[in-house]
Amino acid sequence: MKLRLFPRHTGVWEGVYTRIDAQGNCTGRWRSRLSIRMFEGDRYHQVNEYFWDDGHRECHDFGVTGFDQNGELVFENPRISGRSWETHDSICLVWTYKNRPGSKLFEMIDLIGDGTHRVRNWRWTLGDEFQGITMIEERRVMTMDEIDPGFWERLPQLRTTGPSRSDH
Repeated sequence: MKLRLFPRHTGVWEGVYTRIDAQGNCTGRWRSRLSIRMFEGDRYHQVNEYFWDDGHRECHDFGVTGFDQNGELVFENPRISGRSWETHDSICLVWTYKNRPGSKLFEMIDLIGDGTHRVRNWRWTLGDEFQGITMIEERRVMTMDEIDPGFWERLPQLRTTGPSRSDH
């Protein structure tokens, strides 16, 4: 399988998430740091860290997962269930939060400029109701090879357990 886009999204991305409800009101904003790596055999590992101004932090490890025979990345972990795939220029994801039955989120990720800047958006639904969007702007601050191997070793102590601010 020849993946064109997923390898270009590896590394560490820092940015800001902005949540907007269906009426256009800003309902949340927090900083982020995403660490993404790929292994031989097209295996993928992503960790999202979130930081709020009041000092609250979260670390969500999506685990090591693989691509199916169609080139789709399959997410199945305690937090989410979903799929992701490459289009011509974008990576698309569709997933549900397991703690929110009936939820469905649609995400598009695009590299812009020289490939060290990316924009993402999530469209939230619950049943047949539109819930709002999350806009994310990020900059790559490290390549995959520059990530401290100690980060992956410390990860079990960093993981968030229990409720999350970021999925409501």
